Order: sequence, then structure tokens, then C-alpha cells
Amino acid sequence: MSTEEALRLIAESKQFLEPYRMYGPMIADGISQLERLERLVKERENAEAYRSICGMCEQISAYRSFVPELAIKLDRVRDILSHSS
Repeated sequence: MSTEEALRLIAESKQFLEPYRMYGPMIADGISQLERLERLVKERENAEAYRSICGMCEQISAYRSFVPELAIKLDRVRDILSHSS
């Protein structure tokens, strides 16, 4: 697994959330967190990126059954970053 795959998964996650932005600040905050994560990955701030994705996975845990594809993507990003931090 590579940084490029992590960036692809982050971009797909943002695309997934974008149509739901109008549903409130929680979605907008999620997109902002993904943008920050993307920046951290690009800047190779691996330890901070890993902490960030762990927090995001925790936040989404209560919603896994509603957005399983998003949860799986975030889990994969966490796995990728766990090997690079």
C-alpha cells in the first residue's frame, strides 16, 4: 500500500461526502478534516496524519452502518498510514 493509494482513498471519501454538505456542519467538518489529512499526507507528516485518521475513524464509528463504504476507505487509509508513521 502506498501514499498514492491513501491520497486516492482520501479524494474518493471527499467526493462521497461533498453531495451531503448541505446536511449540516458535521459533513462540512468531515470534508475539512479530509482536506487537512490530505495535506498532511502530501507533506509527509506521517505521525500527525496517522493521529488524524485514527481520530476520524473513531468519530465515524457510530455511523459505520450508515456509511460502510466511507468507513472502509478510512480504515484502509489508517492501515496505510500505520505502516508509514
